[in-house]
Amino acid sequence: MKLKLSAMILILLAAGCSNSSPEESLIEQEEYKSELEGLLQTEQVRNQQLTLHLENLDTQIVNFERDRDNPNVEKYVEIVSTYATGITENLSKMNEHIAAYRGNEQLNTGDIVKTRDAVTDTVDTYYAAVSELELTDVLEREHSNVVLANEEITEAVNQIADALAAEDDALLNEAIERLQSATEYL
Repeated sequence: MKLKLSAMILILLAAGCSNSSPEESLIEQEEYKSELEGLLQTEQVRNQQLTLHLENLDTQIVNFERDRDNPNVEKYVEIVSTYATGITENLSKMNEHIAAYRGNEQLNTGDIVKTRDAVTDTVDTYYAAVSELELTDVLEREHSNVVLANEEITEAVNQIADALAAEDDALLNEAIERLQSATEYL
C-alpha cells in the first residue's frame, strides 16, 4: 500500500511540476499520435508495395524456371542472335554509305538499295523464324519489343536511302535520329 501511495504521489508531483497545462499536454499527445499514425500508414503502404514486388519477382522466377527447359527459348535466342548479327552488319554498311556521302565521295545507289533490301530481308527472316515458334509470355514480350524496333529500323533505313539518293541532309539527319531512337525498344 505504501508503494502504491508513493507511486501516486510521484505521479502527482510530476504532473504538478510540468510547465504545461493538461490541455496543452493533450494537444501535444494528439499531434504525436497523428504523426505516429501517418508514419504507420506510410510504412503499411511501403510494406504492401514490397509485398507486391516480391510476388512479381516470384512469378518471374517461376516463369524463368519453366522456360529454362523450353526448347523454344533456345531457338528464339539463336534466331535473335542471327537477327542481331544481320542487322548490325547491314547497319554498318549503311553507316559506310553515310560516311561516304558526308565525305563527298561518289555513291553507288545500287549498293544503297542492296543494303536497304538486306535490312528488310533480315527483318523478314526474323519474322519467318519466330512464326514457327510457340512463344512463352516472356518471349512474347521480347518479341513485341523487337517488332517495335523493326518498324522504326525499317522506316529509318528507307528514309536514309531516300535521303542519300536525294542528297537531302535534313532528311538524312532526321532518319539517323530515328534509327538511333529505335534502340530504346531493344
